[in-house]
Amino acid sequence: MYRQKKYSQFQSKPRWRQPEPEALSPAPPFGSLVETIGIAELSGPAAQFKASARVTNCELVASYNWLDKTAPSIMIPGAPPRWTPLAKPRQLAEDSGVYYRDKNAARYPAHPMEPTAQAVMAMHPEPFKMPVDIVGCGSTIGSLLRFIRGDERQFRMLVEVVGGAVHLIRRENSPTETIPSVRGYGHTFPEAYTTWDAGVRGSASHQRVLRYDFGGLSCIVRHEGDGYLEDKLESLPDEGGAVTSEECSVDALIQGLDASEMKTKSPSHSSPLRSQVGGFLVPQTAVFELKTRSMFRKDQDFLGEELPRLWVAQMPNFILAYHQRGVFTEIEVMDVAEKVKVWEKSMQRELSQLAALLHRIVDLAHASRDGRLEVSRQELSRLHVLEQSPELPLAFSGDMMAKWEDWLDPDGNCRVSGGGADRRGDDAEGKEAEDEFSWAVGDDDYTACSEKCSYCGKCTY
Repeated sequence: MYRQKKYSQFQSKPRWRQPEPEALSPAPPFGSLVETIGIAELSGPAAQFKASARVTNCELVASYNWLDKTAPSIMIPGAPPRWTPLAKPRQLAEDSGVYYRDKNAARYPAHPMEPTAQAVMAMHPEPFKMPVDIVGCGSTIGSLLRFIRGDERQFRMLVEVVGGAVHLIRRENSPTETIPSVRGYGHTFPEAYTTWDAGVRGSASHQRVLRYDFGGLSCIVRHEGDGYLEDKLESLPDEGGAVTSEECSVDALIQGLDASEMKTKSPSHSSPLRSQVGGFLVPQTAVFELKTRSMFRKDQDFLGEELPRLWVAQMPNFILAYHQRGVFTEIEVMDVAEKVKVWEKSMQRELSQLAALLHRIVDLAHASRDGRLEVSRQELSRLHVLEQSPELPLAFSGDMMAKWEDWLDPDGNCRVSGGGADRRGDDAEGKEAEDEFSWAVGDDDYTACSEKCSYCGKCTY
């Protein structure tokens, strides 16, 4: 999957009490089949999206850090770690330890998308002028794009209509499923070459939330930022680690996080989610994605392989670090914004099909009985759209569900989802159970993988 790198695992003594690992977890059962979607079937509908199958009006709308604490805790707006390369290369230790396929779900298994909604509402107390059609992440949008492009990897994702917006939520076999035999330097390198600023020390990862238009759809997309380049900041953070902007000041955040949000929330079968104000806004132009590779494979087009993911996250900077036995002697810091645009133009057919696929999923979700579906890719050229298993919890806890619905749909036009009953308060019946978010990945070689590709087993040095 599109990688989602987490830095808490780099720290030698994390405060977060890690869940008991599950190396191999059985796949959750499938619901009843609703429809299958073949790639060939998308060619006709895709024709109408040729002009609009590109990202426009992209803006950063929120960000937050996962904090390395025992209880699930986020800091809004947070900040990514700063790029601080070593003055002289030294040999790094190889990655070791326990790594989870989806650390977001491992930290907050019942409602892994809830911090995204909380950060958006805190930084934008007033709803957007235009309705939101899709809320997803780099993993879910990226998985659908890989399906279109013929990548053979399997995946599963949950689909849920909340406030009129279709939410695409990554599904793992278990939130604590681990990756066996992880090797390489994809975790120790950023530990050595990036630094958390004073105001965000104790962070585990930095999450960013974009809003952009694609294929006639208004999309909110969460992705992770590996770090930022200081020379691309318009202003430097102060010693306290907090700077303000016209779009979002710390005072505005405090107002946006009302008293109930500053206290703990208690989703059933999950530790409570806590939030606090801190950090500073980092523009998207300063954020980078990081990849490590062996010098022995330097002739491979690693940037070309990363462009689809960079496009989904609208990531303008890419750092590619080459090593020989753990000594990183060649590091490329690249501005790839123009290359991402060129890639987008060259992928008109595939992106038009992606737009058609997203529209089809949106239509099916709104037409469903309760606004809840699952999308599964178990075959090379077909997706299965299924009913969700009834025991699965709602995407958001009861309190957050009500607030997020009101924010997404302030006029109440979409309060009824998929022809079913009002979704508000369903959660209060105590039906929530620990979420199991994942896809199934085969027993491949994970040596060159990182958490950002979900340890797909296909990466090579």
